[in-house]
Amino acid sequence: MNKYKFAFLVIVSLLVSQKLFAQQYDYCIHDVNVIAAEKASPLQPNKDVFIHGDRIVRIADASSSTPKNCKHIIEGTGKYLMPGLTDMHVHLPSEHIEKFMLLNLAAGVTTIRSMRGKFSHIELKKKNASGELLGPDLQIASPYFPNKNVKIGDLADTIQGYKTAGFDCVKVLAVPDSLYYEALMKAAAEAKIPVVGHQPEEIPINRLIESDYYCIEHLQGLEEAYMIDSNALLPLVKKMQVHNTFNCPSLDYYNVVYLQIPLEELQKRPGLKFMDKETIAGWTKSISDNFEKYNQGSGDSVLRKHEKRRIYIQNRLKLVRDLNDLGAKMIMSPAEANDPFGVPGFCVWEEMKLFSRAGISNKDILKITTYNAADYSHATDSWGSVAEGHKANLLLLEKNPLDSIDNIQAQKAVFIAGKYYETKELERMIKD
Repeated sequence: MNKYKFAFLVIVSLLVSQKLFAQQYDYCIHDVNVIAAEKASPLQPNKDVFIHGDRIVRIADASSSTPKNCKHIIEGTGKYLMPGLTDMHVHLPSEHIEKFMLLNLAAGVTTIRSMRGKFSHIELKKKNASGELLGPDLQIASPYFPNKNVKIGDLADTIQGYKTAGFDCVKVLAVPDSLYYEALMKAAAEAKIPVVGHQPEEIPINRLIESDYYCIEHLQGLEEAYMIDSNALLPLVKKMQVHNTFNCPSLDYYNVVYLQIPLEELQKRPGLKFMDKETIAGWTKSISDNFEKYNQGSGDSVLRKHEKRRIYIQNRLKLVRDLNDLGAKMIMSPAEANDPFGVPGFCVWEEMKLFSRAGISNKDILKITTYNAADYSHATDSWGSVAEGHKANLLLLEKNPLDSIDNIQAQKAVFIAGKYYETKELERMIKD
């Protein structure tokens, strides 16, 4: 090979390598403050975060100049980057699913767990995973028990069928008796699929935890034990730590249903601008009617009823604070999306505010709604943190939520599977 041809090949090789290097990353979020709520020091200032495909591929100290090897530069100076939020107890609507998903994204929610699953939802999950349906990542619970068509002898085949179909967990509302419950738990263990849901009345809370019930919804069983004797909580939490039990408290649903928020405050909730007038009118009538019924009676009796409910809600807040202080694992959901004034996605913000009101630190609140959800999903090595190799489901904020949990509302943009959407763009998509 003559020297001219060799020189030509070297130059071509250098040009090709430079081009490949220039396209190494799809995005760089430059000079951003990273929030890692799962770490002792949750704020990592002045970082360059590089994304390629659907993954975070590199995190480095911010360079003094804008990185050149990226297709898109997102200026992060003075902004805050954290994992996307989660809503771990939703009921998927029967219609307008595209709007439902977009509302969640616009609120920064990038993972949801559907707790009233149907076989048709498995197809939604596939469309979501392929990118055909734009929205948060989906986890789908099985059709719930009780199911009068599933006898005790059919449990093993039914639950294995749920696992094979693609459901992520088995949902329980109730069981006919303890024998049925034990057979259900045995079948689920053999199928290697977790069981989650309500506390069946026939099953004491101690047995529920000992049987490896994976997630207790709405504080059921725990709440009753705590109201009788708050000292009973510590041994229950110790059991939960042994059996890796999670809790999904759902504070906001009860706060609304128990009429702890005046109608005029509910009507100012974030996200209502995206709901149609008929829906808001229906929600308004429902809450107004409930207040009217509840306020019937003599003055003293009404006051006593209100005080009783106020104490009930305060005790729920104390229980959540104590669970957190004692080291119980929690995930987050208002369990209110599509219920009166439960705007999908945006009602997660209300739940976070109630955790703050309960006395839980902003750091812990952020950890519960990001890292803990990944821990529940056995996926802390792939999402739930801003870390190299993790899925780029991210939230870019204008203000620091470690300073105030209200700052979660100061959203600039969302990344879902490595794709960048400014909040204003998502809002336009919802309106369209």
